[in-house]
Amino acid sequence: MFEAPRQLQSVAAGAGNIPVGLAPLTEIDFQKLGSVLWRGRYTILWTMAASLLIVMLFVLIVPHRYTAVTQILIDPTDFHAAGSELTPVNPSNDAALMQVESQVRVLTSDSVLRRVVKADSLDIDPEFTGQRSWFDDGYGDNTLTALNALRRAISVKRTERTYVIDVSVSSRDPAKAARIANAIAQAYLAEQTDVRSDAARQVSQSLTARLNELKDRVRDAENRVETFKARNNILDSSGQPVNEQQLTELNNQLGIARARTAAAKARLDQIQQAQLSKDEIGSFPEAVQSQTITALRSQYAEVMRREAEQMTSLGERHPAVIEIEAEAARLRRMIEDEVHRIALSARAEYESARANEETLAANLERLKGNAITTNEAKVTLRELERDVQANRVVYESFLVRARETGEQERLDTKNIRVISRADMPLRRSFPPSNLLLAVAALLFGAATGSGLVIMRELYDVGLPRAAGTGGFGSKLFKVIREYRPAAFSSSIPVLAVLPNVDVTFGLDAAEDPKSRFAMELRKVHEAVRASHRTPGNPSILIVASDDEDDTVAVALTLAAVAAATQRVLLIDADLERRTLAAIDADRNEAGLVDVAVGRRELADVIVRDQETNINLVSFVAPSSQRDRRISEADVKQAFEQTKRFDMVIVAAVDLIRNPGISFFAGLVDHIVLVARTDEQNTGAVEQFVSRLGLNARKVRGAVLTGAGTA
Repeated sequence: MFEAPRQLQSVAAGAGNIPVGLAPLTEIDFQKLGSVLWRGRYTILWTMAASLLIVMLFVLIVPHRYTAVTQILIDPTDFHAAGSELTPVNPSNDAALMQVESQVRVLTSDSVLRRVVKADSLDIDPEFTGQRSWFDDGYGDNTLTALNALRRAISVKRTERTYVIDVSVSSRDPAKAARIANAIAQAYLAEQTDVRSDAARQVSQSLTARLNELKDRVRDAENRVETFKARNNILDSSGQPVNEQQLTELNNQLGIARARTAAAKARLDQIQQAQLSKDEIGSFPEAVQSQTITALRSQYAEVMRREAEQMTSLGERHPAVIEIEAEAARLRRMIEDEVHRIALSARAEYESARANEETLAANLERLKGNAITTNEAKVTLRELERDVQANRVVYESFLVRARETGEQERLDTKNIRVISRADMPLRRSFPPSNLLLAVAALLFGAATGSGLVIMRELYDVGLPRAAGTGGFGSKLFKVIREYRPAAFSSSIPVLAVLPNVDVTFGLDAAEDPKSRFAMELRKVHEAVRASHRTPGNPSILIVASDDEDDTVAVALTLAAVAAATQRVLLIDADLERRTLAAIDADRNEAGLVDVAVGRRELADVIVRDQETNINLVSFVAPSSQRDRRISEADVKQAFEQTKRFDMVIVAAVDLIRNPGISFFAGLVDHIVLVARTDEQNTGAVEQFVSRLGLNARKVRGAVLTGAGTA
C-alpha cells in the first residue's frame, strides 16, 4: 500500500495533527461529557476519598525527614600572609568557578565526612548504621556504612552566579540535621587548614633539604673566585683592584713630576740667560729672593755712593777713590759667584726632577703591561663572579621562601568562612506538606474516577475488543463529541469536513464567515498557506477521488473564501462538462489553451464574477481553436502567467476518467483530495494516490463531503 511522505502526515498552523478518526478539540461536546461525568459522580468521589486515605496512610507510615542548610563562602583569592600584598591578583572567572566547583567535591569527600562521622559518633547511630538483618552475612564496617549513609543524606551545590555553597543535610531528627550540617562545615574548614598546613610543611622541608646543597654550591663558587684572584695577582683595596689604584696614583705622580721638571728647566734657563745678558747682576727672581745677594747688593750700592762722593771731591786718581773702586770690584765678583752658585743649584734641581720623571714613566709603562694582563684575566673572573652571584641569589630566595613557608605552617591563610549556620528546621522536607499532598490526591482521584467513568461509558456503547485503525479513538470521541467520520487513509490528514451540499449552498454559506462551511474551508486555505515554502504564490489542484460534483463545490467555495482577501484565479480543468465555465458561459469565449498557442492574452480569457470576486478561466473553451500542435512547454508557459494571482485553484475530476490531470499535478504546488464520508474503500484511495507518482508529496490532505448523511 502506498505510504505518503512524512510531511503529508501533519498539517501546519491552524489545522494541527488530526489523529485517525478524531476531530479538533473545538468540536468536543462538553455538555455531553459533563453529563457522563455527573452520572459517575459517586465513582469519582469514591476514588478521591480513596486517594486521600492512601495519602494519609503514606504520611503516617513513611518516616519524616528534615533538611537543614548551612552556607559557606569560598573566595578564590586567598590571603597572603608573607607577601607584600594581603590578597593576590584576582583569578579569571572560569578559573575561580572551577576552583569553587572543585571545593564542592571536597565537601563530599571521604576525608571530610570521616571527620563528621567520628566527631558526631555516627558509626553508632542507628539512623546511619541501620539494623542488622537476618539476611546480612559477613563483617560489616559501621564506619563505612555510616559514611555511605551520610553521603546519601547530604546535598552540596553552588548557588548560581556566586561563590556560595549550600550544604543540605536530611535526617529524621531536625536537631541532628542542623548539628550534622554545622559539623560538615567545621570539618571542611579544619580539613582545609590541615591541608594547607601540610602543603606548607612539605614545601618548607623540601626547601630546607635543598639549602645545604645550595650553600655548598655558593661556597665552592666563591672559593674558585678567590683562588683565581690569587693565581693572577688580582688584589682589591676598598672595593677596587690594587693595580688599578697604583696605575692611577703613578699616573698622577708622573704628571706632577713632569710639571716639576718643566719648572726647574724654566728656572735654569732664566738663570743662564741672566748670566749671559749685560743686565744688572742679580736681577732675576732667584737672585732677588737670595739674602746673600741682597746683602752684597746693598754693600755694593753703598760703595758706589762713596765712590761717587770721593771722585767729586778727591778725583778719580786719588788713592781713596782707587781703594773704593777695588772694593766695588770685589763685591761685584762676590755677587757673580753667588749667582753662579744659584745656577748650579738650579741645574742640579732640574737634573733630579728629570731623573724622577723618567723613573715614574718607566714604572707607569710596567704597570700598564701588568694591567693589560690583569684585564684579560678579569674576563674569566667576571664569569666566575656571575656564577657566584647566581648561586647566591638562588640560595637567598630559597632561604627566604623556606622561612616564609615555615611560618605559614602556623598561619591560617584560607579565605573561607561560614556565612550562615544551620538552624533546626521547623517543617519537614519529606513527605511534602499535607495541603500539597491533599490537593494532589484530590486531583489524582478526580482524574482516575473520570477515566473510570469514561471507560465504563465506552464499554456501555460497545467498545470493540480488537484494536484497529480508528477503534478506540472513534468510540472515545463518540462519547465526548459529535460524531465525526474516520479518515479514509492513515497517511493523509483530514483538512475539513463538509455537509452534503451543492454549489449554490456552498457559495451562500461561504459568504457567512461564522458558518461551519466557511470555517472548514478556511482551515483548508490556512493549511495550504502554512505549508507553502516555495517562491511565488501557491497553486492548488482540487481533485476528486469519487464524486466530481463535490469537487466543483469545494473548488468554487474555497475560491470564494480566499477571494474575500486575495486575488484568486479558478481554472476549470474538466474537459468534458466544463462545469465551472458554464457559470459564465455567455462570456467564456476562450481558454488557457488559446493563451498557450499565442492566440489570446491571459487577461483577455479571464472572466471575473462580480458577486464572488473570483477570476474564472477554463482550460478549453467551446470556441477554442488550435492552429498548431500544443506542447507541454506551451501549457507550462501559459500556466506560469497565472502566478501573478495570489492563489491559483485548479478544479479537476479523478485521474481514472481524465489521465491528463496528472499533468496539472506536476504544475501545481499543492494537491487537495475530495472524498465522501461514506467511502469505505480506503484501498481505492490509496490506489488513487499512488497514481500521482512523485507528485504524491504535494498532497496536503483531504476534504470530506457528505457529513451528517445517513
